Amino acid sequence: MNDLIQRLDELLAPINERMASFDRQQLIRYVAIYMLVAGIFSFCGGIALFTAGVLGGIGGAVGSVALQSAGEVTSEQQQQLDEAARALSEVGAYSGLAVIWAIMSLVAAPLLILAAIGLFQRKSWGRNAAVIAFLVNAISSLIGLVTGGGIFNIIWVLISAYLAYYFYSNEPLKAEFS
Repeated sequence: MNDLIQRLDELLAPINERMASFDRQQLIRYVAIYMLVAGIFSFCGGIALFTAGVLGGIGGAVGSVALQSAGEVTSEQQQQLDEAARALSEVGAYSGLAVIWAIMSLVAAPLLILAAIGLFQRKSWGRNAAVIAFLVNAISSLIGLVTGGGIFNIIWVLISAYLAYYFYSNEPLKAEFS
């Protein structure tokens, strides 16, 4: 693990030097505010994704049952039924990914909010919770990227992963927490 951190330190040296010029108190405050807002959005988005995923799964199941109940069909109708079956299988796959992403978001939300509280209070557990929450948030954003997310998912993965690394490895920042 130390070897990985050492290599990341070398790779990210220019960014780390720039981050060192920021007031640590202000950086912690901004990150805490970001985590609080991200936690609220993660909670709301998780509920919406879960609802969409479950409804999509139910729709896919009902559609599959309807396709199964088709009686004798012509070859043209069979092609249409095959196309509909493929579409329903895609709906099922995306529904499953949406539910997984929703669960990750709903797990990340309280972690982000708890970490924000710990950061505001400058508690060492808040720094540790921030590292964990950033990692969960990065994984959640990666899942969002796989399900068709755009550039924002890439940005959130990079920001979350960097902040997890920075809060974990930066010694002067660690000294700010009791």
